[in-house]
Amino acid sequence: MAGRGSIIEKGEGKWLVRVFVGRDGSGKRRYRSKAVQGGKRAARKALTALLAEKDAGRLPLVRPSATVDEWLDVWLETVARPSVRERTFWDYEADLRRYARPHLGGGRLDRLTPADVRRWLVRLREQGLGARTIKRAHATLRAALEEAVSDGLLRDNPARARLVRKALPSVEPSEPATLGEADIEPFVDACTSDPLGALYMLMGFGGLRPSEALAVRWADLNGDTVSIRRVAVDKPGRPLHYAPPKTAKSRRAVVLPEVVVHELAAHRKRQAAERLAAPEWEDGDLIFADERGAPLRQDPVRRRWNRLRDAVGLPPGLTPYGLRHSAATMLLAAGVPLKIVSERLGHSTITLTGDTYSHVHESMQREAADALQRLVDG
Repeated sequence: MAGRGSIIEKGEGKWLVRVFVGRDGSGKRRYRSKAVQGGKRAARKALTALLAEKDAGRLPLVRPSATVDEWLDVWLETVARPSVRERTFWDYEADLRRYARPHLGGGRLDRLTPADVRRWLVRLREQGLGARTIKRAHATLRAALEEAVSDGLLRDNPARARLVRKALPSVEPSEPATLGEADIEPFVDACTSDPLGALYMLMGFGGLRPSEALAVRWADLNGDTVSIRRVAVDKPGRPLHYAPPKTAKSRRAVVLPEVVVHELAAHRKRQAAERLAAPEWEDGDLIFADERGAPLRQDPVRRRWNRLRDAVGLPPGLTPYGLRHSAATMLLAAGVPLKIVSERLGHSTITLTGDTYSHVHESMQREAADALQRLVDG
């Protein structure tokens, strides 16, 4: 059993058997130990039992007496990181670090109660956090504690209790700000005079996500068609890098209207001039890059867009992601079939598209009813 466990003599007829169970989120080696009294045969028997529990997956990295913080470390590294995309993992890590750990992290895991979780939710509301943020933080904690139940560290998940569910804030459905018909002309005029105008048009008329638009290369553009093959993973405080699209449907080709193709051609000429003037150029073939060819990050792009939006008088609250919504809304309002719109957006299912833009469908239903009535009236 060397290497799998050890027996340590602690005195006359006293033994400590110890089994290595893995490393926690900080890389620290974790062991499960048991004190045994009697002869060495009893110690060997106890070690065999511990090893059998480990092999059966019944020896978690932490004891029930561990702190919530210790369990969250283990959950992030051994459960979340191997099973979700990197962007999702860092969202989980940030939610726990910002919202759950400061209030709950120091307490014992096995003493965490629904009342503790409810008080935590109340504190988050008192801090002025929005309902969506609170519900997301709760969902992350609930998932971590659910795994503790599976590992036998908790009998029940305190984040699932009825007392806690009643304390969760309700999220009022809201329609994102989008471009209206009267906004199209000022939007196009503003884009033609802005160095990043082609980027805004790609989202506003192509329906690309910001992470997709900032990752496209000139090699991805073929005439009037742009192929989405990757996304920019941009998390605050971490190096920007690229990853495959989240779903198979997100990997797609989008045919662009002439106005976007024309603006991309003008953008390419400007970029060629910048490249000649730059002392050094980071050649990543990016369509949208800074004056040295380096990737653009989402926060500066968002701030630049906000200034342009407000200067032109476009709808308040219209975000770069709202430009993507604008593309979908305009297409549906123009009568483009839902399936085509879903394919252009890269949605995983047509149902997702229908649910997201149900407000547009309602107005189209009214128009359809009016059209039928006109036929009846002659």
